[in-house]
Amino acid sequence: MRKIAVILGSKTDLPQCVAGLKLLKAAIEAGEVELYMGQVIISSIHRATDDTLNLVSELSSGADVDVLITGAGWANHLTGVCDSYLRYGLDDAKINVIGVAFEDPNDSTHTATAIASIIHVPKTKVIYQDANGIFCGGDGFARACQYAVSGELPEIKLPEPVSQERLSLDEAIAVADAA
Repeated sequence: MRKIAVILGSKTDLPQCVAGLKLLKAAIEAGEVELYMGQVIISSIHRATDDTLNLVSELSSGADVDVLITGAGWANHLTGVCDSYLRYGLDDAKINVIGVAFEDPNDSTHTATAIASIIHVPKTKVIYQDANGIFCGGDGFARACQYAVSGELPEIKLPEPVSQERLSLDEAIAVADAA
């Protein structure tokens, strides 16, 4: 049985999640999937960074989670940070991350930024679309939930980590000038 975890960046995102959460509830009641701890977790990567990363570590270290659905609006860093931490910080090749960008009905720039934040993460392993398009807004969250329940999950291959570099100011200028 597939085990799913859901992390949302804010309670204000919940109205866009109703159809998807009802879909998950029906799948749970039908015995198709299990929801991690029976909870939808609200945890901002910006305002609860340590708590969010600790949760991701907990999901990776024996919680038997197969899929993590993450959703946030504006600058959806939640999705990319969770995916990066799983791959590069925890060497986790088991949990598939599905990213959802939530819409801001008052500012299309916020919606566009949330979309860009999940699809333009370098070397990401995030699943952010299905045959019907990018997972965005209420419809996108419902489709992401359906994918989490019954979609074919890809095999995750861990990327090569990139080492930190430290350059003197002069070295940084020389590299920049050479480019």
